[in-house]
Amino acid sequence: MVDIIKTQTGTFYSEKEGVEYNEYPPPAKLVKAMEKRWAGELIKGAIRFLNLEEYRSWENPILGDKNDGQGMYVMNDHEYHTDSMNPIYAWCASLPGISHGRILDMAKSNNYDCIVEIKCARKFIKRISKSLQSNYRENPAPHLHCGKVKYDRGSEVSIETLNNQQFHFNVFQKNSTFRKDKEYRLSLTGLSFGEDHGKCICINIGDCSDIINIKELSSTKRRRCLRKRWRCPR
Repeated sequence: MVDIIKTQTGTFYSEKEGVEYNEYPPPAKLVKAMEKRWAGELIKGAIRFLNLEEYRSWENPILGDKNDGQGMYVMNDHEYHTDSMNPIYAWCASLPGISHGRILDMAKSNNYDCIVEIKCARKFIKRISKSLQSNYRENPAPHLHCGKVKYDRGSEVSIETLNNQQFHFNVFQKNSTFRKDKEYRLSLTGLSFGEDHGKCICINIGDCSDIINIKELSSTKRRRCLRKRWRCPR
């Protein structure tokens, strides 16, 4: 039995797993468009969490977000912004409900040629946490925080809504123009102010062939599936 604690900010923390969730339980499955060479590394357990500053610098209208990690709401015509003092790193995927058309848009924008299917997101997350805990025995491990992205950046809200945001909501907030992504995000926060991991944090969680499938996304399949909606196989 997992010991889940609901925090004062509305998130769910598993002390046993060492993971903070915005929603619990996490989704059953996740999907992600990737280059086949990196998908091959992922199935071996190699994962790269990219600094949000890198996402901000991407000149890619589909994958890049110049405001990534910067939260904003509007109340009474006044903008309220929030950011993070600590560096934030993220690994991004999509919920199975994402349309196949959007998957194809992502693939085309960055020359991706395959789709990764994570058949059990919870096991995937637990393996990441276990790896972090074993590799940061002398210092606090980066805080693992998972959740769905909300597409309400800049929305008009009430004082009650503004005062009841989940911890680090800014990491999980984007503009409505990205709504089609149906993004689910795994983030790492460095707990030591002096610690700098640079552009990314790379970890290895061991063989994942039991929970990850790789499907080719060839040009033929792209044309044939353009109007189909993506469904993660049962």
